[in-house]
Amino acid sequence: MTLLKKIDNFFSGIEWKLSLGTLVWGLLFPTGSFLLPAWGVWAGGVLESYSPLSWIVFGFGGLLLYSISVALIGVGRQRSVRSRYDANFMRDTGGVDPMAKVFENKRINLNDLVLPSNPIIDGKTFVDCEIVGPANLYLEAANGINDHRDNAVDAVALSGERVFYNGFLVRNCQFRGCRFHRVTLFFHPSEVSEIRHLRWLNWISPLPTQPNLPMIEASPNPALSDLKDRQDADKTA
Repeated sequence: MTLLKKIDNFFSGIEWKLSLGTLVWGLLFPTGSFLLPAWGVWAGGVLESYSPLSWIVFGFGGLLLYSISVALIGVGRQRSVRSRYDANFMRDTGGVDPMAKVFENKRINLNDLVLPSNPIIDGKTFVDCEIVGPANLYLEAANGINDHRDNAVDAVALSGERVFYNGFLVRNCQFRGCRFHRVTLFFHPSEVSEIRHLRWLNWISPLPTQPNLPMIEASPNPALSDLKDRQDADKTA
C-alpha cells in the first residue's frame, strides 16, 4: 500500500467517525431533553397519581424547551452573520444601499450598485454623488444630467442600428451635481443634436450628420399677381 493510499484511508476514517459523531450528537441532545425530565418526574415521584402521563408530558416539555433553545441559537447566529456582512458592506461600498431611490453625497461604485444578471438602473436620483466605474452607461430614456461638475466624460453616439449589450442601461434617472469617473456615456442618435454642444462631453465617436432641410418654394399669391397686372396696365396707359 502506497503512502498516498494510507493517507487517504486515514482521512476517510476520520471523516466517517466525524459523520457518525455528528449523527450521534444530533440524536443525543433531543433524546436526552426528553428522557431527563421524564426520569426526573419518575424519580422524584412528582404527580405520581398521573403517571405515566406526567412522564410523557414533562418529556415533551423538555423536548420543546430544547427546540426553542436551538431556534434561538439559530436566530443569534443568523444575526451575527448578517451584522458581519453589513459591516463588510459598509466598509466596501460606503453604505450605498442598492435598493434606495435617492442617493446624496455618496461615492457609488456602479459594479456594486447593479447586478450583472440585471444591468438596469431605473428610477433613481443621484445628488452630488461620484459615479465610479469602469463602466459603460447607456442613457436610454427619460434621463437628465444637471449641474454637472467640471470633469470631462467620454461620450459615444450610437448608430441606433445595433443592440447595446456591454454596459448598464439607465432609465428614468436624474443626476444633479454629479461627477463621473472612468465612465463612458452612450447616447441614442436622436438625442445627440440637443447635447453635442456640452463642453464636458468628450465625443470619442463620429457624430451623426444633420440632414439639410429642403428648400421650400413659395407658391404664387393670386392677389399679388392681380395687383401687379393692374400696376403694369396703368403704366402702359
